Amino acid sequence: MQVFRPFLFAAALVPLLATTALAETETLQVRNRSGVDLVRMFASPVTDEYWRDDLLGEYVLPSGRNADVTIRNVSECLYDLLMMFSDGAVVPGRVDVCESERFTIQP
Repeated sequence: MQVFRPFLFAAALVPLLATTALAETETLQVRNRSGVDLVRMFASPVTDEYWRDDLLGEYVLPSGRNADVTIRNVSECLYDLLMMFSDGAVVPGRVDVCESERFTIQP
């Protein structure tokens, strides 16, 4: 039975390695066509119950402009978005970061 012990240990590590290999960084071009400046943008996997850090940081994305945002540690593709605008509006969204290179905010 001891001959199989190293194999069982290696087999137990495979799911962990696969999860680590999937965690990567995705860049998403955000196009603000809302008519209002975007001041904050949060993104989290749909399975998370908490929002991650603000993707814009100190940057404000004026209406009519584009910005590339980086989403780190991507382990699944579907992300919920929460966008906050200079007029006080808070708007939800959803994007597949694995399939989409752009996300356009429209009125």
